[in-house]
Amino acid sequence: MLEHEQPENGNIEALKNRLILQELREAKLSAGISKQENLIAALRLAEERCAMLTAIMNSSDDAIISKDLNGTVTSWNLAAERIFGFSPGEMIGNPIARLIPDDRLDEEALIQDRLIKGDKVDPFETMRLTSTGRLLQVTLTISPVIDFSGNIIGISKIVRDITSAKQAEQKALILAAIVASTDDAVISKNLDGIITSWNHSAERIFGYTASEMIGESIVKLIPPDRQQEEPKIISKLKRGERVDHFETKRVTKQGLLIDVSLTISPVLDATGRIIGVSKIARDITDQKLEEQRKNDFIAIVSHELKTPLTSMRSYVQLGLVKALENRDSFTETLMRRAENQTHKMSAMIHDFLNVSRLEEGKMSLSLSRFSLSDLIEEVVREFSPLAPAHHIDYLGGSEAYIEGDREKLSHVLINLLSNAVKYSAEGTAVCIRCELADGNVKVNVSDQGIGISAKDQKRLFERFYRVKADQVRNVSGFGIGLYLVAEILKLHNSQIQVQSEPGKGSIFSFSLSYE
Repeated sequence: MLEHEQPENGNIEALKNRLILQELREAKLSAGISKQENLIAALRLAEERCAMLTAIMNSSDDAIISKDLNGTVTSWNLAAERIFGFSPGEMIGNPIARLIPDDRLDEEALIQDRLIKGDKVDPFETMRLTSTGRLLQVTLTISPVIDFSGNIIGISKIVRDITSAKQAEQKALILAAIVASTDDAVISKNLDGIITSWNHSAERIFGYTASEMIGESIVKLIPPDRQQEEPKIISKLKRGERVDHFETKRVTKQGLLIDVSLTISPVLDATGRIIGVSKIARDITDQKLEEQRKNDFIAIVSHELKTPLTSMRSYVQLGLVKALENRDSFTETLMRRAENQTHKMSAMIHDFLNVSRLEEGKMSLSLSRFSLSDLIEEVVREFSPLAPAHHIDYLGGSEAYIEGDREKLSHVLINLLSNAVKYSAEGTAVCIRCELADGNVKVNVSDQGIGISAKDQKRLFERFYRVKADQVRNVSGFGIGLYLVAEILKLHNSQIQVQSEPGKGSIFSFSLSYE
């Protein structure tokens, strides 16, 4: 293939002249047509061929470069300028070695020797330099440029930049290695639920080999009572929602039910269309068993503590009555403090039992219709003696009757008040406010305490999570109060919200529909 450069570099004319000579040699003079007319016809044909070659070169995505046998560049197309960053004026007439890294300079001489000997040079991968000194990975397709006598007068090169392709290939290899070595099952499927990939950990966790599962439906792993999960997950992904750490159960080849945590992502084509689903499944069976053991332990210990605590509270109350009869102010003070501590212990045990019930799925609501204002007043009245160093204020609103579990919502309010008191300085106020709007009653519990950072707010309602700050190092607690608040409100189709800044106090709020 003959090579040439942009029209401005001067080599088009040389190419045109060679084409004219070739056409003249091959032209057959027709009777009645002069030599001049044959020359004009040959010239037109040469110009057409030259224009066609120029168009091909300039529309190519690959660099098309030619050089003479001295290594001097003689043509340089638009793609060569784009790939290497040199203009035709910077390269034509200059050595091709400008593009070649020092450790690969011997390639040119070896290629030229092979072409002169008549050997074929297959396309090969190598490295080349841009104008900025950046290394590119390229493939070279090399051909000799031959004159009319069959002599090699130069070399033509088609250069394809494969840097991005090689980087993508490297990333794919790294990803494949990660997928192969991860402890989690990595599975992909199409939108019809047919499995398209299955890694080693999927085989270890579920017991099926890749050959047994690829081409099979994903429902093979799903228990009958959970078949509805798949269409719901697909619907979420199509809406652009992410599915993270979704805990469920799956079935192994041996028919065993295992607990898994699923992280699910869409597989997109080049246009952004969802063409499949990728799943990372983590076996959390051992983790769930450990949690169950903890919950069983908590339930047993909490239950066993209730009996002696009930007796202790009775003794304290008897002692308090005796101190009042004897007008023994010192003993009365001690008994009242002891009574406050038994209240705290009782609330703590109640929290542990509720956590255990939640984990077992046994916490249910005992619904009734009641006045929320009455409940709040009652809670404030009972809680105030337990926090004598704080002002507990209730700013009531209009009467609102709600349908809910009175005892559990009472527990929510007590937990929020207790939290506000624990993290506020003595002498400060804790305020409960009710507001009616759009068929809902909104309850706010605000304090003037130390506040909560944005980082801690993200995890505040997780089980056993406690804020890690110097100001709260000596504050007692297990990190389950707010967790229970959030879970109880979920059962009431509500959610707890927090507004806070360090040093500026906090506002906890939730809304309930009212009649």
